[in-house]
Amino acid sequence: MIKKITSIDDLSIKEINKIADDAIKFSLNKKKTKKSKVRNIFNLFLEPSTRTTVSFELAAKKIGHNIININFDKSSLSKGETFKDTMATLVSMNPDALIIRDQSEFSPRDIYNNHKISVINAGDGKNEHPTQSLLDYAILKKKFGNKKITIGICGDIKHSRVAHSNIKLFTKLNYNIEIIAPNYFLDKNNLLKINKNIKYRNSLNNIDNLDVIMMLRIQKERINKNLKSSVASFKNKYCLNMKHLKSKPFLMHPGPVNRNIEISDDVLDTYKRSLILDQVEMGVYTRMACLEYLF
Repeated sequence: MIKKITSIDDLSIKEINKIADDAIKFSLNKKKTKKSKVRNIFNLFLEPSTRTTVSFELAAKKIGHNIININFDKSSLSKGETFKDTMATLVSMNPDALIIRDQSEFSPRDIYNNHKISVINAGDGKNEHPTQSLLDYAILKKKFGNKKITIGICGDIKHSRVAHSNIKLFTKLNYNIEIIAPNYFLDKNNLLKINKNIKYRNSLNNIDNLDVIMMLRIQKERINKNLKSSVASFKNKYCLNMKHLKSKPFLMHPGPVNRNIEISDDVLDTYKRSLILDQVEMGVYTRMACLEYLF
């Protein structure tokens, strides 16, 4: 069966836990793992990325596969070729898997449906980013085991593909989810389709009940002109400071961070229970586990 990870919806709880468990094992045993059958993987990034593109490249190499990096500037898309024709060209080279980041929502799903090849969604518009939520879960499982934790997610929920994948995954795990955001960064009707039991807050005050606080980047490239002025408003009310962290929850952020807008310098540089760089490291191991899942 040709497998895909285009959405958290593609994965059962058993599969999610297998990927997380494998990622944790990889993180504890950091030797390279050579496979008897070498696979050819295309890493197609049509939006900027540091963490995700590098982690997929490292992940493939650590388990002995070939990976070919393709970005927009190096593709014929930059010369005017249509996306459909570019995909037909790439698929005709018979890759074993395609990893894609694209500004168009649902393009990874459509590629899988149209070409029947293994696909991993590395971020499609503001829809989903499933491997980010899988690595976040691997971190949390390593810290908390199977405990049903309470996690707060704060920031630009409406435009965040990370938020959408994480809310889906944490809902499957029966975590208690609290959303902390202004109304202009929320689409409650969309969230209700995922989880009717989410709690909403409009402030970072009194978050002592949280085991984890996850801050999200303001998606400046996805918000419309009318919301540009909201960045200053968000900064004034929702920038995470030390005063919010008296109960010492673990801190997460998928990166990149807009310093002093989402998280203050002092928190980012000195907070002892930050997991932000742990997330970066676990990203490699989780993507190794995702590739193992596909093959």
